Amino acid sequence: MKKIAVLGYGGRGFIYTFLCKRLKKDFEIVAVIDSNPEKLRAAAKFTGLGSDRLYSDFDRFLADPKVADWLFVCTQDKDHKNHSIKAMEKGYHLLLEKPVATTPEDCIAIAESARANGVTVAVCHVLRYSVYYQTIKKIMDSGVLGKIISIEQIENVGYWHQAHSFVRGDWRDASTSTPMILAKCCHDLDIAVYLADSPCRVVSSQGALHYFRPENAPEGSTARCLDGCKAKANCPYDCEKIYIDPIRNKPGFLYRRQWPQTRLASDGVATLAKVREALQTSPFGRCVFRMDNNVVDYQATTMEFENGIRSTLIMTAFSDEIYRETRIRGTDAELVCDMRKPFLELRRFGKKTKKIRLPRLDAHGGGDPAMILSLADDSIRTDIFRSIESHLIAFAAEASRLKDGAPVEPAAFRQTPARQ
Repeated sequence: MKKIAVLGYGGRGFIYTFLCKRLKKDFEIVAVIDSNPEKLRAAAKFTGLGSDRLYSDFDRFLADPKVADWLFVCTQDKDHKNHSIKAMEKGYHLLLEKPVATTPEDCIAIAESARANGVTVAVCHVLRYSVYYQTIKKIMDSGVLGKIISIEQIENVGYWHQAHSFVRGDWRDASTSTPMILAKCCHDLDIAVYLADSPCRVVSSQGALHYFRPENAPEGSTARCLDGCKAKANCPYDCEKIYIDPIRNKPGFLYRRQWPQTRLASDGVATLAKVREALQTSPFGRCVFRMDNNVVDYQATTMEFENGIRSTLIMTAFSDEIYRETRIRGTDAELVCDMRKPFLELRRFGKKTKKIRLPRLDAHGGGDPAMILSLADDSIRTDIFRSIESHLIAFAAEASRLKDGAPVEPAAFRQTPARQ
């Protein structure tokens, strides 16, 4: 049995805690660390931990004798380097929420610290653990597609998810978090690395903030949706439509842990009263056209790998649903994949299309529980140095975007002081 400590009891911290409790034969939650006293009270109620295993200060946790095998680092992106290196020096293995860090230097520093301290860092690239992507990889490796020419991905973020996380939310400002290509798409870039199975040679990317801008505010709109906005009836981004309507008629137990409503509650446990109050005072009640956001709402990235495979990734806010699409093109067949569907389509040229059935997919294509289980049987699918390859591609893509699509080599971001 693995003993687990959780640092950061927000949305992801709770999900991993929940999964560990569900897999209680393999895991035991022994400590929770969070600076928010309300979240600590919620953690105490959910886990049953005593006050001696609930910490409001990370350094005080580290000052105590080592209590766990693994520390789950689920804090803000900018804090990952400090928290991770201190924990590794104490001897903790890490489950590190993505992105690894906000700069290439910090990503590489974390990887080097893992090597120096002889610990494992498993990055939460959960899609690698999903049956969906593992099946795609097996089909590619089988040879049935012929020589692989291209990997094409579309990440449909979803109109309301974009509004919640990247217009109103914590990742709306690249200067205080990370660019969209890293914050949202490092999963997809990691999948491109996984499927191509080759180093990325060069990246080109273009994108911009097209829509969520003041000049696109509808006539009659107000600074807050609840301030008598005359456009709200026809606005899909109205905060009541996104946060109140989905839970208005549900029993309490169905929405108290429903995301994104949980983000609006300071203790992570949503109620209608808490959500309504947050919409009056927090950024989540502000008009999406009158925010201080600057991250892109559309970006197209092209990657060329050393083995000749080309990969494209389109990230778009403008979709009704949240889902991923993948198309693998080979010389003998194409594989068409849509995460909403229970099957993949193998379209062999000149032959009948074959549907390859998939099991029912949970969050992230079933990757969340599979990733947690990999800690129990030491079947982690990638090491930290491999994991940060997607991040170096993301940094290169953002550099390219800022140069209007000029080619940039990810290898340039590997030459940092941390490795010199």
